[in-house]
Amino acid sequence: MSERLGRYLLLRSLASGGMGEIFLAEHTGISGFAKRVALKRIRPELARDSAYVHLFLNEARLGSFLNHPNIVHIFDVGHDHDELWLVMEYVDGVDLKRLQRRALLANRPLDPPQIAAIMVDVLSALEEAHRGGPLAGAPIIHRDLSPENVLIARSGAVKVLDFGLAKWLPEATSVPSMEGNMIFGKVRYMPPEQLKGLLIDPRADLFSLGVVMYEVLSGRLPFGRGTANEVLANILAGPPPSPTGRRFDIDPALDAIIMKALAPNADERYPSATAMRSDLVGYVSGRAPVLPLEPVRVRLQRSKGARARGIDPETFQDGGERTPTEMALAVAERCGKCGGEFSALFLDGLIVDRCTSCHGVWLDKAELERIIGQASEAPTEMPGEVFQRAPLDRLVGSCPTDRVGLHAYQVPDQPAHIEVCPLCSGVWFDDGELRLLSEPDVAQWLRELLDQLESSGHRTG
Repeated sequence: MSERLGRYLLLRSLASGGMGEIFLAEHTGISGFAKRVALKRIRPELARDSAYVHLFLNEARLGSFLNHPNIVHIFDVGHDHDELWLVMEYVDGVDLKRLQRRALLANRPLDPPQIAAIMVDVLSALEEAHRGGPLAGAPIIHRDLSPENVLIARSGAVKVLDFGLAKWLPEATSVPSMEGNMIFGKVRYMPPEQLKGLLIDPRADLFSLGVVMYEVLSGRLPFGRGTANEVLANILAGPPPSPTGRRFDIDPALDAIIMKALAPNADERYPSATAMRSDLVGYVSGRAPVLPLEPVRVRLQRSKGARARGIDPETFQDGGERTPTEMALAVAERCGKCGGEFSALFLDGLIVDRCTSCHGVWLDKAELERIIGQASEAPTEMPGEVFQRAPLDRLVGSCPTDRVGLHAYQVPDQPAHIEVCPLCSGVWFDDGELRLLSEPDVAQWLRELLDQLESSGHRTG
């Protein structure tokens, strides 16, 4: 793509969401100056909505208050007619949700000291925000902490992003949960006071972080995936089971830290990010190597010899020996369609599971949303010239996450079917079918299909 917004050349889409789309972009200048950044562009129809514009500019304003190594930096904000965009630091890495999920599938889960070390850096970011940044005084409350908003760079750096729902009031120690008559954010990570629409303070963010820690450790949300009222009822019903006991020997010290953060009564939680961080530092120092995140950093390192070894990022072809990244993220499951071995490629932030036998491709919902609808001058395709269809194995299933049979859907005006997991909305593409996503009509059809399934009660992960 060659579109420009002001001084920024858009290179490719990185992700899309309800408010807009994020691109990898270059800030170009004289004498060949070029700096790569992430550019978030609000959707044109929302750029005319004053409420959404307020949220968008709020992220820019509060982001400009914060300058911390564990917070994604905001560089610039721009507008041109109905175009409105935000420019931020580009982090080459993967969010915690996807890293944890793929580590589990690879049978190499993140261990408790590694997770605790990541949380130490997240709490360092919250310390800065809760101090009010350089302004000091009134805290900036994130209000939307989740695993998707924690990035792990290939360098091993931990970054908190998305202050789009953050709230700050001059000289106020607490802020409203609501914007007008609406509560924004992810219900499953909210403390009870936020779910009730009451005033919240920094301890609300600590509760959300407790939910994140519990989920990453156990693979499950502590209070379920129901409605706001169901989640609130579960919170008030009592503490959830041990998060560490689901995968590890029960660790009373780490459980105590998480359970204190998850206390329904804010007065029973940690009084500050500093206090919670201190307990986690003590935990990590007693149980981990000097550099507990070094294995994570190595896991995410890009292989310098990828192309030389025969790995072609444009076509996901595997020419032989696997790269360190591929080995680290390899899925320890077999293809549910032909029984072949799965391998996983981590390319430009996209994780693709590929069967080495039938060359089919599995994209979970998060990965699919990153590429759906993107036109390409050179369509993404898999190796092999012959269109083949392997019979669906209902016993094994093609979904590497939920291990269930998939539902097949005929692609309109195309000699192809795609299969969708009824539980997590992941999609299986047979050999050659991935190129169909370069067709705008097909991408739009798939987007509408997934939206329809979700709205009709189809559960997503």
